[in-house]
Amino acid sequence: MKYLILFLFVPVIIFSQNNDFVIGINGGVYFANRNTSIQYNGFYNNYGINTILNQPNNKPRIDQYFQNTFNSQVYSISNGEMERLENNIKYNASPEIGFHLGLVNKNSRLFVDINFSNIRVQDFITFEVQNQNSTMSTEPQYVPISITGKEKRNIINLGYQKKIYEESKITILYPIFVQFLKVEIDGNFVTINNQPYSIIHNFQTSTNPSQNQGRIGLGFGSGLIVNYFVNKDACFDFGYHIQYSQTNFSENLDPWGIQHSLFARIIVNGSKYLSNLNG
Repeated sequence: MKYLILFLFVPVIIFSQNNDFVIGINGGVYFANRNTSIQYNGFYNNYGINTILNQPNNKPRIDQYFQNTFNSQVYSISNGEMERLENNIKYNASPEIGFHLGLVNKNSRLFVDINFSNIRVQDFITFEVQNQNSTMSTEPQYVPISITGKEKRNIINLGYQKKIYEESKITILYPIFVQFLKVEIDGNFVTINNQPYSIIHNFQTSTNPSQNQGRIGLGFGSGLIVNYFVNKDACFDFGYHIQYSQTNFSENLDPWGIQHSLFARIIVNGSKYLSNLNG
């Protein structure tokens, strides 16, 4: 992906003296579909929540936590938790930032967007703790244990924007684009008594190259953009993108699905801006 990003800077060099060249900064919100969030649920990988609970270095500390907090060392994951998480775990809406390169003519714009989003899964696993105090209720206590997944996404859109409406300082544009989406797991853990316990994903212990993460998926997208003209050197975009893209973690986890983005962007005259930097 880094070589692709470097390659996309070629237009900056080629068109930097062209008055139709623009550059911009994007900021917005990325809404990932839940298709690959299942891998963070604690049950998906070989080294998951059950391995953590029974690992010799972890078990004494976890037992002590339940003993001190609930006066019991008899605990287990509640029935149905794996199915609940498989059906309900999802990514949170996440910040998306990046930059924009464009070549503008009267009614259209060729563009490249390079965006970055650190997305997150936040859920819980319910533990059932048996009451061992005979003077109290025999009903178990149900304790939620936090589970977190962190993921990095690098997103490149190569496309074309067509002007479909213009009045005064407002222009509406219709974009279409091809997308390249690189995904990478940044962390996955459960937290017990404020102590994180890492979940090890299969690719981290596999010698099979097909298990390696960080592969690039292809996608396509469109949306709608409202452009507000300030002056000949600056303008603002407010937009929405819908993307049908492949989230390509491995041969066994590479689903296609719809993702969404809402964003705002400030755009300046690229040739003038770069000339000022060099001046």
